[in-house]
Amino acid sequence: MDSSSPADLPLAQEKHLVALASRIWKAEVTGAGRQEWPAYFSDRSLRAAYRDVRIQAGIARTAPDDRVRVRLVWAGTDPAGQNEDGRTAQMLFTRHNNAWRPLR
Repeated sequence: MDSSSPADLPLAQEKHLVALASRIWKAEVTGAGRQEWPAYFSDRSLRAAYRDVRIQAGIARTAPDDRVRVRLVWAGTDPAGQNEDGRTAQMLFTRHNNAWRPLR
């Protein structure tokens, strides 16, 4: 992932955003922990929960309008019991009151 898009954020900031996006994405696909981001999940229902979700890789890069795009590669067991890996996800973040906030 790094070779396709050169780093343009300080390493500590990138690590923080990848970790944050990972937690939110796990809440997205498993349902666990959604209460931490009520505004983000307020009108999103859980389709079917994945199990054993793990993040395989992640990068954060600047995006237009002072945003940051985090790209994740993840794996997990789908609702039918199939193990899947190499799945991709991306999330946008904006800075709000000195904290990063996920955008839909």
